Amino acid sequence: MDFHSSWVPVAIQLADLLLEDVGLKNDLSVKASLLGAIGLHGSQIDPAGILASGTTQDMSEAFVRVLREKQVDPAKLEHLKDWLTKELYQLTLSNRHNLRPTADLQLLFGQLRRHGLKIGIATADDLESTKFFLKLAGVDAYIDFIGTSDYYEKKPSSSMLRAFCEVGNMSAAEVAIAGDTMTDIRFARNGTAGLAIGVLSGVSGLAELQDADLVIPSVADIVQADGRLIWQNDLEQKICSSTG
Repeated sequence: MDFHSSWVPVAIQLADLLLEDVGLKNDLSVKASLLGAIGLHGSQIDPAGILASGTTQDMSEAFVRVLREKQVDPAKLEHLKDWLTKELYQLTLSNRHNLRPTADLQLLFGQLRRHGLKIGIATADDLESTKFFLKLAGVDAYIDFIGTSDYYEKKPSSSMLRAFCEVGNMSAAEVAIAGDTMTDIRFARNGTAGLAIGVLSGVSGLAELQDADLVIPSVADIVQADGRLIWQNDLEQKICSSTG
């Protein structure tokens, strides 16, 4: 599920609110520094940056570093993580009409269910925002497991994958992980997942996803036009190639 592009206006609004809160309203140079610290340069998201795959804690630490350099009162920074969590959730709600997945997730998840697959979410976002996204997309009923960075060790740690395997009563080798960042691919490797699938509909290109087993344009391509899962067709092609 790719909402990264939707985070651009949210991040900009968040920076404006923060600057006002610390007494630096309309300071464009500090605003640029705050956004740059989380990997947003103009309207471009750094595939390796915090906005692409970091947590609220990562964002908080990046903002604190910038604001300390600007001699902001340390007392205003003591509870920045809690402030960010609250404000991010409120901004998520107010930007709900701009939050759109890059594929028909109801169709995709329905197809995966018919294949007998269990579906898990492993994200750097917080739980409440993630639940909101899933409900907004109309796919919350399909999800067997939700792993978020406020309840599990963040990716690329394999803790969310291990928890998903426990819930689904399966081994990591039976899990295919699809993601659009280098962190997602490392997450799959660290957890010895059976398959690491890179997705190009997010912030990363082929260069960032080169260590994936497969790279596809969109998560929708996990299910092919013939109704088969992409790894079924990929495996069949490999068998034909080796015997041909």
